[in-house]
Amino acid sequence: MIIIKNFSSNFILRRLANLQFAIGMLLLIGILIAIGTFIEQDQSIVFYQTNYPESQPIFGFVDWRFIYFLSLNKIYTSYWFAFILFVFASSLIACTFTTQLPLLKKFKLWQFRKNSKQFEQLNSVNIQNASANNLAFKVHKKNYHLFRQNEKTYAYSGLLGRVGPIFVHFSILFLIIGSTWSAFNGYTAQQIIPRGEIFHVQNLLKSGNISYIPQSFSWRVNDFWITYTNEFRTNQFYSDLSLLDNSGFEIKRKTIFVNEPFIYNGITLYQTDWDVLGLKIKINANQTIQVPLKKINTTGRKVWIGSVPITLNNGIKTNYIILVNDLFGNLFLYDNEGKLIQESVIGQPIKINSQTSVTFSEFITTTGLQIKTDSGIPLVYFSFFLLMVSVYISFISYSQIWQVEALTNLVVGGKSNRAVLYFQEELKRLVQKPKN
Repeated sequence: MIIIKNFSSNFILRRLANLQFAIGMLLLIGILIAIGTFIEQDQSIVFYQTNYPESQPIFGFVDWRFIYFLSLNKIYTSYWFAFILFVFASSLIACTFTTQLPLLKKFKLWQFRKNSKQFEQLNSVNIQNASANNLAFKVHKKNYHLFRQNEKTYAYSGLLGRVGPIFVHFSILFLIIGSTWSAFNGYTAQQIIPRGEIFHVQNLLKSGNISYIPQSFSWRVNDFWITYTNEFRTNQFYSDLSLLDNSGFEIKRKTIFVNEPFIYNGITLYQTDWDVLGLKIKINANQTIQVPLKKINTTGRKVWIGSVPITLNNGIKTNYIILVNDLFGNLFLYDNEGKLIQESVIGQPIKINSQTSVTFSEFITTTGLQIKTDSGIPLVYFSFFLLMVSVYISFISYSQIWQVEALTNLVVGGKSNRAVLYFQEELKRLVQKPKN
């Protein structure tokens, strides 16, 4: 029973450590990632019903039901994709511990060659009346690790280059672990928040199967403003944000803008968009109303338009049109026939008639924020760093030199896995006798 169990374990390990099997798994993962790029991920069911209808299936069978049945709408967080990654990771681990590490131990062993026939497959040379001690000294000066046993000598250098494949395996493992953890534990939310409001993370765009959204703190939008270019186009927009605890006390405060996010305990807030919701208006200094504004895009610029109902002193209710084209505070007031009454700024009263005046007090602006967590990102970054290091050390040549004394002759040979021509020249210099 024990023999059968050991045989089964060894068979599974050999299959997992097989290079063709690992390449096949990597190819399968690449195909699935390509499918995930082709089929939009983490969209609503209405989106898939609209774009992948049953009446017009792609290739005759790919419709929204097929996508949902195989979880192709969320490939990277599906359990079957995680299982495939687990099998691929197991293959890397098996290869590392059954092939790479034993090979590394083998390279560290003393491998003496006993006679000249064992040098036939090497870059070798036969030297007469040479000193083994002199050659050993030269080899040692070239930073070779040297071992001697009677008339036999063995030396090697560049063992670190043989560690490169092991580092590559571990870097891929860290990449798989980090990206999988981010996919299952992370989330992305999008919020449109008016200035001065306090909010919690709610509007989730996507979330992992085991993601957790902390509710022990909240956020407040203290202020929002925009800078413009000389051509009156948007240059940059800023949000002054505060992080609050459950008691309303400020934990951290920061002004963010595009490419300068707010980061706290693995949660990152990005500045993504902005808008103008409305305008606060005072009528005759005793009535305050809020007027909604509608955004209109014209020639790459944003323009907002709204309607202000004002009751005149004769009891007639008239709608006036407001036009806003920036947040400098410049506004244009038109009558219901489209005639410009007056150009104004925030805080400046406009006389409608002798008894009615209108003052635009402030804009009601909103800031667009993206809230995101990627707890596996540090491990992903480390994996790429380790991969770059492993690629670098893989270029270090692993070289071996043997020598054996045969009567009055000294037989010297060597080999290298990289830079073979350079190694041959180096070997010639080592065995070359000094000129008298």
